[in-house]
Amino acid sequence: METIFITLTGLSLAAAAAFAAFAWRTRAEEQRRSAARVAALASALAASDGPTSAGHTPNPVHVGSMFAANAGVSGGRFPRQLIFTGLATAIVVIGGTALRNDAASEPARHTATAPLELVSMRHTRDGRTLRVTGLVRNPRTGAPLPRVMAVVFAFDKSGDFLASGRDTLEFSALAPGDESPFAVTMTDLGDVGRYRVSFRTDEGLLRHVDSRQKEQPGVSAVQVTRVR
Repeated sequence: METIFITLTGLSLAAAAAFAAFAWRTRAEEQRRSAARVAALASALAASDGPTSAGHTPNPVHVGSMFAANAGVSGGRFPRQLIFTGLATAIVVIGGTALRNDAASEPARHTATAPLELVSMRHTRDGRTLRVTGLVRNPRTGAPLPRVMAVVFAFDKSGDFLASGRDTLEFSALAPGDESPFAVTMTDLGDVGRYRVSFRTDEGLLRHVDSRQKEQPGVSAVQVTRVR
């Protein structure tokens, strides 16, 4: 896409230069014609002032008619060339800008259709401490993600919220195709019934899919087996 934009920019510059050269040449030609008309008029006036034979009346020279026929050429053609040059350049530049905007918006479309993939996850319970570990993947069609964090919400058996914990991934910056382990530890918990895991950056929540269970993109919910 960048190559197309560079090509269009080069074509626009070439077109502008060609139109400018054509306009300059047309203007120069009109100036030469104007100079020739002035010379012809001066020659005609000089001839009319000289001696004439008896009974011979010099042909009148109509000054206005010599310039009126080409007035529209010298006054109108050159501005029209400038207008055409501007229009051609504007069309090419606008087209190139639209292509560049489409290329810039492509990663955003990939982000919208490529959630993170939860590859694996497990938990351990030691007294009042819950530790959740796992592996998350940024798909190849995803966008680069800086400073990704795993967030765990713990609930009791009645579904009431107990606590939450978060920590950055082991490799916090995920390029497309990268994987990273994560681990979140929460202490001083009561009777935990289940927990939920999500992922986020400083800009907000990230969509993800639990590839273990082929769930729809959202938030994974996993039942916790109590360890005594």
